[in-house]
Amino acid sequence: MANASTSQGNDWRILASINLNTTRDNPVTCTKFDPHEEILWLGTATGRVSGLLPSNHFSRYTAFLASQISPVHSLELTESVVFALTNTSLRAISKQGIPIAKYTSPSMTNLATMCRMPGSSTFLMGGYQNKLIQYDYMKEKEIRTTDLKDETAIHIRYNGSNIFTADSKGKIHVRNSKNCETVQTLDAHIGGVLDFDVQGTKMVTCGSSNSHPINTDMFVKVFDLRMYKALQPIPLIVNPRFVRFMPSYCERLCIALQQGCPQNQNSPYNLYQAGIRMFDMSSNANIVEFPIETSVITAFDFSSNKNYISVGNHSGMINVFADRDHPSVNDNSKETIFAAPSVLPPLSFAIDDTSQSFGLVPIPFSPEPLSSDWPIECTQIAYRRRKPPIEQKNAKSIHYASQVTNPRVNTKLRKHNIVPYFLEQEVIELPSEQPVPEELPQVIQKIKVSKLYKKRPPPVSQVVNRRNNFVDDTLETYTWNIIRHVTMQSTYAMNLVANSVVQVVYSISSLRNIVLRHICTKDSCITCELHFLFTAFSSKIGQSNGIMTTNLGWALARNGVSLKTGGVLSAINQVIKKVMDDIEEKDNTSSISSKFDRHLCCVRCRGLQTVEQATEHLPTLKYGNILQASLCQLIEKSLHLGPESGERECEDCKQMSRMECKRKIRELSPVLLINTNTSDVGFLDFWRRQLSVSERRPNRNLSMGNVPESPSEKKICRYGIDCRNQKTCKYKHGRIDWAAEQMKLLEESELPEWSHYIPSRIAAQLCEGIVRISDISDVPGYDEPNAIVYELEAMVHVIGNGDPNMNWTHPVTLLKESPVVSTAWTMVNEQLVSRLHDNEARHVDARWKLPALLAYKKKGLEVTMNGQDIPNDLFFAEENFASNETVSTAIKSLDELPKAGDLVGLDAEFIKIKTDMLEFNGRTTTMRAVGRASAVDAAGEKIIFDDHVQLNDDIEVVDYLTKFSGIVESDLRPAKSNKYLTSHKRLLLRMHVMIQRGAVFVGHALHNDFTVLNVHVVEPQIIDTVVLMRLETQRMLSLSFLVKEFLGEIIQTAEHDSVIDAKYALKLYRRYMEISEKGTLAAEMRRIYTILPCNSPNHSASPLVVSTISKTPDGTTEAAPKSI
Repeated sequence: MANASTSQGNDWRILASINLNTTRDNPVTCTKFDPHEEILWLGTATGRVSGLLPSNHFSRYTAFLASQISPVHSLELTESVVFALTNTSLRAISKQGIPIAKYTSPSMTNLATMCRMPGSSTFLMGGYQNKLIQYDYMKEKEIRTTDLKDETAIHIRYNGSNIFTADSKGKIHVRNSKNCETVQTLDAHIGGVLDFDVQGTKMVTCGSSNSHPINTDMFVKVFDLRMYKALQPIPLIVNPRFVRFMPSYCERLCIALQQGCPQNQNSPYNLYQAGIRMFDMSSNANIVEFPIETSVITAFDFSSNKNYISVGNHSGMINVFADRDHPSVNDNSKETIFAAPSVLPPLSFAIDDTSQSFGLVPIPFSPEPLSSDWPIECTQIAYRRRKPPIEQKNAKSIHYASQVTNPRVNTKLRKHNIVPYFLEQEVIELPSEQPVPEELPQVIQKIKVSKLYKKRPPPVSQVVNRRNNFVDDTLETYTWNIIRHVTMQSTYAMNLVANSVVQVVYSISSLRNIVLRHICTKDSCITCELHFLFTAFSSKIGQSNGIMTTNLGWALARNGVSLKTGGVLSAINQVIKKVMDDIEEKDNTSSISSKFDRHLCCVRCRGLQTVEQATEHLPTLKYGNILQASLCQLIEKSLHLGPESGERECEDCKQMSRMECKRKIRELSPVLLINTNTSDVGFLDFWRRQLSVSERRPNRNLSMGNVPESPSEKKICRYGIDCRNQKTCKYKHGRIDWAAEQMKLLEESELPEWSHYIPSRIAAQLCEGIVRISDISDVPGYDEPNAIVYELEAMVHVIGNGDPNMNWTHPVTLLKESPVVSTAWTMVNEQLVSRLHDNEARHVDARWKLPALLAYKKKGLEVTMNGQDIPNDLFFAEENFASNETVSTAIKSLDELPKAGDLVGLDAEFIKIKTDMLEFNGRTTTMRAVGRASAVDAAGEKIIFDDHVQLNDDIEVVDYLTKFSGIVESDLRPAKSNKYLTSHKRLLLRMHVMIQRGAVFVGHALHNDFTVLNVHVVEPQIIDTVVLMRLETQRMLSLSFLVKEFLGEIIQTAEHDSVIDAKYALKLYRRYMEISEKGTLAAEMRRIYTILPCNSPNHSASPLVVSTISKTPDGTTEAAPKSI
């Protein structure tokens, strides 16, 4: 027995007896001294874990419940985490009692023991089951599961080279540490092994050699592991219960002894003779013994420096012994973290006393929630998996490359000896150094795409029917607009791609508001061009034709959008980025941007650099090596992971190092614009894999490949309704029945088979910089006060032609019109507009329909529209782009500007150009461009402006049309010109100022001028003399011919002059008013048409015919002069 007066050495004394028993049946199942701190940890049969402080009279440090239905079998400690093993799970809990993680799997059924592999993050777990589990707590997954066949593993030990497991039959198995295969089996105790330990080349065991394991052997068996032979056993006078090696210079054993055990299991609380015996095994010397007063011993452990020994028993008592006056658990323990002590408020303090904190002011109890209460999402118990540490690529060390390729990958044994692990609703991602596994090629059959989705054919020229001598009216209608949406009408690829994005910007009020507030003088400003378009949209709603423009296409091309390579996927991605970036740059209030803090971390020293504040307006999805993830998870990743910041000097280690960028969100934008990044190399593969699992639609017709059948797939018959063989003709007759086309896509709208990858509603919860996004499409009553609900408002999809080579042809736009009506969506396919129901709109198919842009808007968001008018000052631009000293002849003061209702004579002269910037694959197109524009006042005496337009370096002039325009090459070149040169943007601003002021434009064939100028003017502000002075169904007459016949003057004898043409258009209009007042206009017009050189109304070779441009300009058609 130890003497209490001794100070240290081999004299042991009892320090404390702690009673943990809150209930009668609460034995101590395991005890463990913390290897990092001064704490003793205990586990009980009721599933509780307690931490005691030896330095403070074994007062309680913390206590928490690891399981409600299972005892705690084993404990393992790291620097900050306690791992508790129960029957079916492994719990990770912080030392302060906060749950961190829980791991369970189908392999974990009846666990009993756990052993940590030294120097690693791996646990070996076993028990009364036929599996040995190897678990990595850093990767949070099973690394290996070994089938033990008919064996068990109720005790596990490791000696640095081999793994040792004891089964319930008294055998100990020596296993290879790499593959857990059995190397040797040793027969230790027939009745079972109570405990064993391994050190170096020796192994000691205690157990029972008969069928009653309660009556244990009164000796300890010793084995030599070099020859796997049993040595002479160590005899004892008391039954051994636990046997352990105490690490020292010699082989020193520590044995917990207890004589006899209760035959009556219902009374385990009696005292039985017990003790501790320590001695050197090689010499059987240096013996230390002391008795213990305890019931049945159930747990035993000693500290790392061997100052403490703890013994737990069946009655819930812990006896702690020490061999010195001032013992410690470890030689160098780190400081233990304690909760901040409660501070009582002072009795009183001055109101201006800044040294006191607000927390000292007592708050009375209130049944109502307080503003200081924690959010609900922060108080819910949740187990979150920690991400494994990122391997540093630039660290100069040996890296693990990858697993060897499975040689059985193409055989029936490809899954042999591979143990899966289980993930629930997680992002499945490969390591960055491991390539995405190649998939077997899938045979994709050609599928039919509904005609409403297909790319619209180019406008067909009206031809004369051979049988009836009239224009065939049975050809396919190019525009069919039943929803009254305004589109950009053009055949150039750049405009058709941009049209889909323009519709989204116009439909979302936050974006439209930014556009309408901006105007500037910068050339090729994308937002300005959108401003001009949106101003014209309001006046075009309800009309059958769209907006004629190419200005936006030119602005995109000159801002870096290229169609020469990459096809539609690359083009739509470029257009989305350029348009949204330009709008965000003009947004002075950051109303469409999410605000966040950029945290940069050095990959060398892991030092946190200066936190930078930034914004994000267009989250871009990143696919990388992701194999499977929901759209909400992809959006979360794009919000939190910033772009690579490159290398910079670290503030801590003072070395150039790569910086990792992580973002903490401060505020989410009310409009989430999600760019799906169609030009990414992993875009198609990811969506193909994901949609094959997540997307479903009613499969009524398998032969159609899940694509709605089109009733008008046949070609149009050239004879139309006049075909004599309609019954046997294989072609389609008459117009396409667009209503029937639409009804095909409105069927099956309420069937339950629909399943979508794109959610119609999402909820974003923001807490401490981390945003969590959830799909609440199927949760109609979602009412979380701390969540922001977003609703899907618009989408841009790329459409394919259904061929096996997946040829993507064009984009379409889908806009949400009503949250109530079943046909809530509108599809804009170039100039074709139709209705869809919600399921059809959100349905995507990797073979022919994929999203490029998703727009989510905050529920209930209301934006006050406060568009800005174009300032009148922008009309007065005195900057001459030519190198000469020519002064502008335009008016100089605001008083001279035309007012509402004032007449303005207008005329423009054109040139013929070609470019390869507006079509795919660098295809060259020819078109007309404005070379000079002039405007005069109502009297025709004052020039309002007379400008020549500067040529950009990116266009090539085919023909200056000098004979008709009066323009020569030197006029438009800044280095050679003697004219006043301005930019096309400045000319547009002049026009828009006059349009905004309500001026009425008078001219000849003004629709041609406005089309080439890319300016929209409402009909009440247009007076076109070519329309006024014309008989119905007759040809249009040229300005020179009308001036000669009505005014008796001759003009345009040589080149045209736009100032003269504008003046004579005004004179001609006055003459028209005079004749109309007299009532002789009809007679005069009949007289004019009788003296024309050609009597055939359908003949177009007359030199007096005005050549007009089509409503949709075709670049392949030769641009003719306005009049001859």
